[in-house]
Amino acid sequence: MKYIAMVAVLTVLSIQTMLGQDDPLPLVPEAAPQSNQMFMPQLDVRTQLVLDQISRDQFLAPSDSFPRPTARKLLPNNISWMEKGLWGEDGFLRTSGIAAPLTPESRTSELSLRRGMLVAHQIGGFVTLGLMASAAYAGQKIIDGNSGYRPYHQAFVAGTIATYSITGLLSILSPPPVIRRDEFSTTTLHKTLAWVHAAGMIITPILGSMIGRRSSSTQKEHIHQLSGYITLTTFAASMITVTF
Repeated sequence: MKYIAMVAVLTVLSIQTMLGQDDPLPLVPEAAPQSNQMFMPQLDVRTQLVLDQISRDQFLAPSDSFPRPTARKLLPNNISWMEKGLWGEDGFLRTSGIAAPLTPESRTSELSLRRGMLVAHQIGGFVTLGLMASAAYAGQKIIDGNSGYRPYHQAFVAGTIATYSITGLLSILSPPPVIRRDEFSTTTLHKTLAWVHAAGMIITPILGSMIGRRSSSTQKEHIHQLSGYITLTTFAASMITVTF
């Protein structure tokens, strides 16, 4: 019996020893850190190398590390020679101090000025159209034999020339827009007709000055009459294109 009891005790002790070796509880706290210590430093080194490389790139070439801000265009690409000479970066109005240097703030003020000048241009166009039509009516009366309309005709012609010149300058001298699209529009037609009635505003008064004070109709009077009507028609058409 003693031998059997001793064998049983040794067997139990052997089983407990084997179970103690297979038990993960005392080994996990020690084994886990060892495993992490072998793996994590490799990740930290690679990460640190990448961060160091980014830092060196930003320090050595910051312009390549970040996107460069795009410069905002303040003038249209297809700016006319008149606008460039007046409102360009080195235009007359800026170099003379009349207009502020070319900045986003100054362009905002200039666009407001442009809007006001174009509104005045449109109002002046209707005033000019009324005076021009009155001059044509008085001129027709003179051709029909009513010489008493001559003073009225001359007054209407002088008023037409004055308001036409002021109205045209309001458009020509206005600041340029920010964007000008290369496409056909009512504004394009308005500007095309402007070349026709501008030529008529030069030719018609010259023809009128060549006519004497005779009451009879002559060839010069009829040419003057035709030029006046063509100018009136094209000017009215140019006003209609930007109004309706």
